[in-house]
Amino acid sequence: MAPIERLLRQWSFSPSRLLVWAVLAFSTVFFLVPIVWLLIKPVHTGQMFTWLENSTLYSGAGVLIAVALGIPAGYGLATTEFIGRRPLLIGTMIAMLIPNNALVLPLFLEANAFHMLGSPLDVILPYGLFPFGVYIAYLFYNTPRVHGLLAAARVDGCTEWQAFRRVILPLSTPIIGLIVALDFIASWTNYFLPWVMYTEFNITGRYPLALGIAQQLMPGSTSGDFYQNIQLQLATPPSTEALLLLLSAAPVILVLLIAQRWIVSGQLQGVFD
Repeated sequence: MAPIERLLRQWSFSPSRLLVWAVLAFSTVFFLVPIVWLLIKPVHTGQMFTWLENSTLYSGAGVLIAVALGIPAGYGLATTEFIGRRPLLIGTMIAMLIPNNALVLPLFLEANAFHMLGSPLDVILPYGLFPFGVYIAYLFYNTPRVHGLLAAARVDGCTEWQAFRRVILPLSTPIIGLIVALDFIASWTNYFLPWVMYTEFNITGRYPLALGIAQQLMPGSTSGDFYQNIQLQLATPPSTEALLLLLSAAPVILVLLIAQRWIVSGQLQGVFD
């Protein structure tokens, strides 16, 4: 009888405990019901899924390029002495400080010169340009611990490629996670670059999700003073617009959670100084 009495005692509720559970239940229902309603309510446009696929393609490919270029570039700048190393590092820092929007017009003119307008590469290649990732990779590798590991690998007979691939790259999980998180967020939420590349040609099938959501917000007709009479009208029902916003935030949260595990795993390995 002792286990049964203990179980009954655990399930006995005082008035204060009942109040706490009631507040928690109300809060759960209040915040969960709108999300469930958004997920089960039919969506009348298939363009949303096209925009979501485009955003996944653009941001995913851009992240892969940023990691594939940023990690070796930062590693080379940190561990190798060569002619022009210092100017290249300074140029990387200057490029890192230039606002992304300031580069949109030159990128547009360059894409036009190469007859690439309307191609997914118009957005993917600029997303892969991530000088900040090169700089933080340089800081990560330019430490006594990394230099010591390289020296030990060279003493053991490893070539430069073997030392990078077998010794340094397995320990680079935290910096890879950081570059993935930062570049993905910047790419996923980018609106201005796709707008310049695709809106002029009315290529709605190339829109990413951020641009597609923005295009659903269209100014209505006004009369008189524009600044006093401007109205914001939705081109789609509010439920669809809310679902778009919910879908746009979900991949960012997922990538942040994955990248956080990578960064924490690197800290547990004792890589950081």
